[in-house]
Amino acid sequence: MRLKLEFTKPFSDAVGRKVVEMEFGGNTCGELLERLSGEYPALSTKFYDEDGSVTDYLIIFLNDKPISALEGLDSEVRDGDRLLFFFPISGG
Repeated sequence: MRLKLEFTKPFSDAVGRKVVEMEFGGNTCGELLERLSGEYPALSTKFYDEDGSVTDYLIIFLNDKPISALEGLDSEVRDGDRLLFFFPISGG
């Protein structure tokens, strides 16, 4: 299946661009994270904490819906889906 991936900073810095279109043979967002971490090793430290759990700073939107409102990392991806990897910014 073909996916369109969009990255905000700092994820786009790790990938080297803001948009990636890729073929993906997996089924879930969790499998996609593993694949991306393998293809772009700099993403691994941005996706995962030292204990191997997904960082709280990673927000993924699947076709404009946060995966936290779907099935989390078990959310299924389908051909033509668009995913946004978002890093929340706050300040005071």
